[in-house]
Amino acid sequence: MKLLPTALLLCASLMLVACASSPRQANIDYDRSVNFSQYQRFAFYQAAPAEGEEAAKPAYDPLLEQHFKTAISREMAALGYTLDETAPQLLVNYLTNVENRQDVRSSPFSVNTGFGFFGRNSAFSVGFPLYGGVEKVDYKVGSVLIEVIDASANRVIWQGMLEGRLSNKAMQQPQQAINDTVNLIFQRYPTRLVSQ
Repeated sequence: MKLLPTALLLCASLMLVACASSPRQANIDYDRSVNFSQYQRFAFYQAAPAEGEEAAKPAYDPLLEQHFKTAISREMAALGYTLDETAPQLLVNYLTNVENRQDVRSSPFSVNTGFGFFGRNSAFSVGFPLYGGVEKVDYKVGSVLIEVIDASANRVIWQGMLEGRLSNKAMQQPQQAINDTVNLIFQRYPTRLVSQ
């Protein structure tokens, strides 16, 4: 009887490891009629302030902004583009979002075993209660959306998005997490897909 709970725990652990080790892949969409090899220069998109208003200060950490721009510039350079803020053919925009989420997990039943002595007698019992526990798990989910815009047509021609649970490691080492995320998103860029 002790072998059954151990076997169930081992199977559940293996299933979790299999799910966790599956590679993450970004969701992408792009205009398939566009010849991406016609572009050579890019810059970062900057929203123009409305008439009579000052430019809004960013609501995010400037250091994180620098990490994103460095990672995106590295990926764009690897694709053959050069950064040119005076005459860009492409504009790159990125958006980030962090949400607090909560999972509520409940188990429909639990298995309890026991062994006891009473005087000269001994007994073994197995209980199957029809109630289980409820567990609440709070966590953060981060999303990154990168858009590539044709500067002359002023329209999005490619976008990639990746969403995932933010781990403690990612929170403690944001630069590495940003580099990995941006790299995953650009793995499915059209010119990279053609060269593979």
